Formats: sequence, C-alpha cells, structure tokens
Amino acid sequence: MTNRELIDLAIKARGNAISPTKYMVGAAIETANGNIFTGCNLGSEDALYNICAERVAICKMLSEGEKSIKRIAVVGGLEGEALRYTSPCGICKQLILEFGNDIDVIMGWEEDGEIKEQVVKSQDLLPGGYSMN
Repeated sequence: MTNRELIDLAIKARGNAISPTKYMVGAAIETANGNIFTGCNLGSEDALYNICAERVAICKMLSEGEKSIKRIAVVGGLEGEALRYTSPCGICKQLILEFGNDIDVIMGWEEDGEIKEQVVKSQDLLPGGYSMN
C-alpha cells in the first residue's frame, strides 16, 4: 500500500467525523501485519466526549489484537473545504510514540487541487516525548 492509498483511506474515514467545530479529521493505520484500521474524530456540543481520529484508529487496532503500527496517515480540515495540513495533537503524538520511535506519520493536505504529503518519524514528531522504546 502506498502513502497516497493510506491517505485516501484517512480521507474516506474523515467523512464519518462528528465535530461541532466542523474541523473533520480522519486517520488510517497500517500495522506491521499489513492490516488497516481507520478512525475519525468524534465530538459532542457539550464537549463531554471528544476523541481524536488517531485514537479511534488505535483503539480499533488494539481491540482487534494488533499492537504494532507501521504507518499512520492523518488528514483534516473544515467541513466542505480543502484539506489543511493537520498534525496529530499532543496527546496523539505521545500515544503514537508509545508504539515505537520509527513509525511513519503521514500528514496529507490539498494544495492547488493536488494531495500533498509529509512523512515524519514518530520520534521526530514529538521531540523529548516519553518512550521506553
């Protein structure tokens, strides 16, 4: 699977997001075993529950018995608008790092009508983050 294919899966998952702020995020994980898990951000107007797309995808992965992330793609932007460069939040950066220092974190966005991507290693996404890896 290419980075672009993983980004496309994250874009598809983003379509299921629930966000009172209208900032819709999608994520797609490829595990070391080649399995794919997707997630979208879920929020409520009273902010009693909010969960990021990356954490949804990680929870789905763990609930299916997988524990090794190879790559994760993240996309986001306001509903109905072009994708914006979206990096995982601090909590998600730390969570991803706990699965390994060498995970490819792929951020996808639209520029001039084309999908662009940036790949960063998990250890570089959160300098100084806590890790036992």
